[in-house]
Amino acid sequence: MLLKGLYKVEFETPRRKAVGVLFAEDGKLRGGSSAFAFIGSYEQDGGSIRGEVMSRRHTSDPNFPSVFGVDEVRVDFYGSSIGDFAQVEGVAAEAPTLGFKAVLTRICD
Repeated sequence: MLLKGLYKVEFETPRRKAVGVLFAEDGKLRGGSSAFAFIGSYEQDGGSIRGEVMSRRHTSDPNFPSVFGVDEVRVDFYGSSIGDFAQVEGVAAEAPTLGFKAVLTRICD
């Protein structure tokens, strides 16, 4: 299934979990959460997905800590999509010892 539309994204590192939204279309990713903006790109070959996303803090609020422990990161990810779901994993260049996993659930086209 083509990665396209608005998705709920649940992501985690060994530090903590968080939730946000991502809009995917034509190789671009845009989204965010209460404290972070997400901007990135992806390529898809069949069910395989590969890409990168930048996460940057937009609101200074201690109630919303970064899952990486820093406020700006670039995450390289890979994974797969099946139907209305996608699963990816990867690593942030700024926190290379922390693994990253995310599940995307389509909300709408």
